[in-house]
Amino acid sequence: MKKLIYYSSVIFFLIIVLLPIVWAIIISITPEYEMFKNNSSLIPKDPTIANYIEILTLSKRNSKIFFTGIINSIKIALITILIIIPFSIMCAYSISRMNFKLKKQIKIFILITMSIPVFTTIIPIYRIYSILSLLDNFLALSLVYISSFLPISVWIISNYFDTIPTEIEEAAYIDGCNKISVIYKIMIPISIPIIVSTFLIVFLMSWGQFQVPLILSSSAYTKPISVVTSEFVARDTIRYGLTTTAGLLAIIPPVILALIFRSFLIKGITNGFGK
Repeated sequence: MKKLIYYSSVIFFLIIVLLPIVWAIIISITPEYEMFKNNSSLIPKDPTIANYIEILTLSKRNSKIFFTGIINSIKIALITILIIIPFSIMCAYSISRMNFKLKKQIKIFILITMSIPVFTTIIPIYRIYSILSLLDNFLALSLVYISSFLPISVWIISNYFDTIPTEIEEAAYIDGCNKISVIYKIMIPISIPIIVSTFLIVFLMSWGQFQVPLILSSSAYTKPISVVTSEFVARDTIRYGLTTTAGLLAIIPPVILALIFRSFLIKGITNGFGK
C-alpha cells in the first residue's frame, strides 16, 4: 500500500509538471492555420519546426529580440547574485554566531518577509522609480530582486552556519585569526555547497520573474526573456506557436544549471530550510 501511494503520487506529480510542457511542445510544432481548426486531434497533421527555425536564425528580427531577452535575463540575474551573495554571507554569519539585542526578533522578521510576494509592493516601487528616473534600468530592477530574495538567502545560509561546530572557529582564533579571517578562510570554504545552492536558487527565482520586469522594464534593451516571450504578436493575432517555442527555449539555461548542480540544489533545500 505504501509503494502504491508513493508511485501514484510521483506519477500524479509528473503529470502535473510535464503536461504543460508537452502541451507547449505540441503547440510549438503546430502550424498557425491548423491551430484554429475545429478538430479533436491533439497531434498536428502537418508538424513543422518553422517556429524553431525563426527563433534560432540570428538574422531574423524575432531571433534578435529573443536572444536580447536571454542576455538581459543573464545580466539581471548576475547583478542580483553578485550583490546578494556577499551580503547574505555577512548577515547570516552575524545572525548565526553573534549575540546582540533583538536577534530572535530579527530572525522572525526575516522569516515573515519571505512570505510577502514582491508584486504586492510594485505600485509604490514603480512610483519611486518613476520619480527618480530609474525605470528601464538593469541595476534598479536588480535592486527589487535583491530586496525580495535577500531574506531567503540569509535564512538558508544562516541555518547552514548553525550546523558548523564552533570549535573550528575557536581553533582559528587561537591561531591568530580575527572574525573577517574566520569568515573568508574557514566559514566560506566549508559552506561552498550551500553558497552554490543559494546561487542557483537566486538565479532560478530571478530568471522566472514576470510581473516586476513587465512593469519596470518598457524597452527591448532591458526586458528579460520572461517578458519577451509573451510579446510575440503579429499585427492582428497572437503568434501562439512562436510564443510557446520561445518559452520552451527560454527554460533551457536554468534547466541545464539545475541538472549540473542538482546535488548542491538538493543540499541547499534540505540543509538550508532545516530549521
